[in-house]
Amino acid sequence: MKLYTSPIGPSPRSAKILFSLKDIMPEIIEVDILRAENRQTEFLSINPAGQLPFVVTEEGITIAELSAIAEYLDEIKPDPSLSGLTATDRAVTRMRMRQCDFLIFAPMVLGYRHGEGRRFFDGRIILHDEVSAPAKLIAQEGLAWLDPLLEKQDYICGDMLTYVDVIFYTTLAFFDKQGQSIDPSLKNIAGLMARLDTHDVLGKGA
Repeated sequence: MKLYTSPIGPSPRSAKILFSLKDIMPEIIEVDILRAENRQTEFLSINPAGQLPFVVTEEGITIAELSAIAEYLDEIKPDPSLSGLTATDRAVTRMRMRQCDFLIFAPMVLGYRHGEGRRFFDGRIILHDEVSAPAKLIAQEGLAWLDPLLEKQDYICGDMLTYVDVIFYTTLAFFDKQGQSIDPSLKNIAGLMARLDTHDVLGKGA
């Protein structure tokens, strides 16, 4: 299996952690996103979406998106599970992943790309001056929505670490340094981040 990735950004860090948690050692292929290597024809012939990270299976199938990668790793090596042990567990994991994607991660990314990251993304995507501020507010609203759901549990999906926690941790840690810090009043999210900071794998960034 090949893992196409980059040393830059939260998603490549998530992928590295996921593989480490599963104790799977892929062939690493680093892509130079600073030189827009991921936008070149040769790269797009492998992954038409142009994003990182992604894996290419032994059968030559491209799998992108962190949740899809995590679930694929669970399929080929079930223990330890990062998706959940039962059908209900896995459904909750997918639900929370979708909610975090829509309510938190996507607006955080928009806020960054159209704000602090504008210089990097200029010429790569369409940018609008008015997008960044409201997108960041939407992300904060999403975090405020999630916070009370964590009141009596250790992780986002309950008492078991899942790939949602991995993606959540790396995403918030990255954007905390990019003008989107966590509201200190969100005590449960702060507690979750503190727990993940001390995790043997996550806290060390794999």
